[in-house]
Amino acid sequence: MKAISEISMTNNRQQRHFVFSLLLIFTVGLVSCVATPEAISQDRRSRATIEQDPAITLKQLQVGDFTLHYAESGEPGNATVVFVHGTPGSWRSLGRLMTRPELQDALRMVAIDRPGWGNSLLDDQRSEPDFDLQARLIVPLLQKLKEETNGQPLILAGHSYGGSISPYLAFRYPELVDGVLMAASAIDPELGRPRWYNYAASVWPISRLIDERLQIANDEIWGVAPALRELESWWQTTTIPLTYVQGEDDELVHPENLSFAEQSLPPANTRVVRLTEQGHLLHVQRRDLLSELTLDLLARTRIYLATGIDPLNTTEFAERSNSCVEVTELC
Repeated sequence: MKAISEISMTNNRQQRHFVFSLLLIFTVGLVSCVATPEAISQDRRSRATIEQDPAITLKQLQVGDFTLHYAESGEPGNATVVFVHGTPGSWRSLGRLMTRPELQDALRMVAIDRPGWGNSLLDDQRSEPDFDLQARLIVPLLQKLKEETNGQPLILAGHSYGGSISPYLAFRYPELVDGVLMAASAIDPELGRPRWYNYAASVWPISRLIDERLQIANDEIWGVAPALRELESWWQTTTIPLTYVQGEDDELVHPENLSFAEQSLPPANTRVVRLTEQGHLLHVQRRDLLSELTLDLLARTRIYLATGIDPLNTTEFAERSNSCVEVTELC
């Protein structure tokens, strides 16, 4: 009996060790994009700045029983950018760009809490993985903003998961979106599929051991690949200006999405920016570049709305685009 008891205790220890090993690996896999201490310190300073900025107003829009929360800066009647955060995240993730003077001078800016995040909580579920259903909760705000642009461009700028759902919004509601910036985002359906640790995190006991924010993030991953498959034919037909930027050392979203962007997105209206020695945290470490790319997309979109042609088709812009594909700065 003693021997059997000792074997049982050993097996239990091994099982616990296995479970916690899986948990550790999953956590590292899901949040391996954690910033360096310097980046974290910079992020905390920027959070303090954004929350004290008098130009930024917190607002909400009622969509049936759901309340969409967002932050806004600038006046109606101007060109508008809507920042769409990743998973996990909140409006502050990209909303920190709203404090940049060059953007404040050029744009009305809106940063949303996506459904299930921040203050945009869902009543009867913790998350909404389905892109189409999530888009329906966001689109009333886009409709409102589009009506207030006075014919000026409305563009979307998304990071990570936010850059995956942004083109989906443009695909489903083309009358509302004039251009899309995707930063460190999954756009290849194969590379957007759940990984082994997403499966592990979906079953007991792993699902009971991880933080709720990571549970919600894991929920959302399951909707990415099906939505991206819907976009495969749209990439070839859309004419709106697109920008895709990613680091070659991205730890979370596979860098081969860059190859997909170069091969599958329409070259006539897509700028692809390949960043060497850059990881996933563009929204923390490269706000300067994201700001510049936003203004570049805005300039292209203005011309597109006036002429029906993305200026990347012109010789000047085409040469500029080709020279920028593999450098760390927009030329």
